[in-house]
Amino acid sequence: MIRTGTILSSRYEILEQIGSGGMAYVYKARDRKLSRLVAIKILKEEFCKDKSFVAKFRMEAQAAAGLSHNNVVGVYDVGEENNVHYIVMELIDGITLKEYITRKRKLGTKESIGIAIQVAQGLEAAHKRHIVHRDIKPQNVIISKEGKVKVTDFGIAVLRLLILELQERSQMRQQTFTVQQALCIIFHRSRQEAATVMREVIFIHLELRYMRW
Repeated sequence: MIRTGTILSSRYEILEQIGSGGMAYVYKARDRKLSRLVAIKILKEEFCKDKSFVAKFRMEAQAAAGLSHNNVVGVYDVGEENNVHYIVMELIDGITLKEYITRKRKLGTKESIGIAIQVAQGLEAAHKRHIVHRDIKPQNVIISKEGKVKVTDFGIAVLRLLILELQERSQMRQQTFTVQQALCIIFHRSRQEAATVMREVIFIHLELRYMRW
């Protein structure tokens, strides 16, 4: 864990821990360069020595950084300092959808549909950029105090997985891939992506039922 007051890359001052997940801690921090508050996700120390975890962590930033939508948590920066790997994100003053449902126990039809529409709009923006979230759940949807719904945590998004895989294989075999080989992988991946997109559509339906129970 990072201590309060730590400054990353001579720019981001850690203020307090505000959350944690399976792979990372989340901190509230101050961007001293732009004078704004941000959220910083820092990879847990036990994963920093594992190249696959580090690659997955950075891939989240790469996937989300390409998105600019009102219903997606923005990613501002990604970096590493002294083996501390971090992602700088938009700080949302709010709670997860899971916490929101727990507090209210049951949501009205109009509110449930409103939340589902905003989640769908965020996912649509991702799908248009060929990004499939693959981990949509109430814990990865944040509702701000103003009622804005945002999708977060693209930890296992599939964008750039193909590029990463090709690069790794190329390095291992010390060769370059032909266009035919790349297209073959793309074909198989596209079939998997189509199925995953459908699962995300099904999630919205299930989430509507969950919010109304």
